[in-house]
Amino acid sequence: MSHTITERAEKALLALFPTAQGRPDGPTWLVDQLVDAELHRRGSPDSVTGAIHALALNQGQLLKEEFDLSTHGHSDGWVIGAVLIDPLEFTLFNMRYGFKAGDVAMRAMVEGMKEVCPSAKVVRLHTDGFAVLLGPTADQKISADLLPRLREVLPAKVAAVTPKDAEAERRVVFTFGLLELTVVDPPNWQILGPLVWAECERALVIARRQPTEALQLRRVTLDGRLPEMRR
Repeated sequence: MSHTITERAEKALLALFPTAQGRPDGPTWLVDQLVDAELHRRGSPDSVTGAIHALALNQGQLLKEEFDLSTHGHSDGWVIGAVLIDPLEFTLFNMRYGFKAGDVAMRAMVEGMKEVCPSAKVVRLHTDGFAVLLGPTADQKISADLLPRLREVLPAKVAAVTPKDAEAERRVVFTFGLLELTVVDPPNWQILGPLVWAECERALVIARRQPTEALQLRRVTLDGRLPEMRR
């Protein structure tokens, strides 16, 4: 059974997404993109890496369970830990081996993250940056003890799927960051996702620039209380 979209919807889609204007299947392709985006918001994994798409963190319900399980019993704030992981100069890897090999390597990285932290939520923050989120539903707490294991597993996972050549010994080098974020009095779970995403990106930038793998402690207060008014 064939389906069509209205002329109005087609024009709106092509205006919103100019990159599809030259495609013969532009409207159909765009509908598929919108379906994928909605699936990502609902927590479906990224098709390339197997990690959770950033849309689930920024616009979806990824942290709803984490909020519901924690805020009723923790008066000092809602707490989440994150290991930030970024393969340095991964563009060079793609240039050398091709984007298909790069995609395979990133999926291998995510498999390694899940191996070390099986109960964590692994999120693809951006193109080749990841956050291993250790919230109230995870069996592990954020700790520097995770880094030696990740430093061992991730390069081995990538090496196992990298095409062998004369420079195969050139291993992918990773930046690691550690973050423990406390949010005091979050009003609802919707506000947590964008905040966690922003703090993860911030912590990753700091880890790149310092460089440091020290645990970064951040405390954000959202109580919204007014100062006492004087008469």
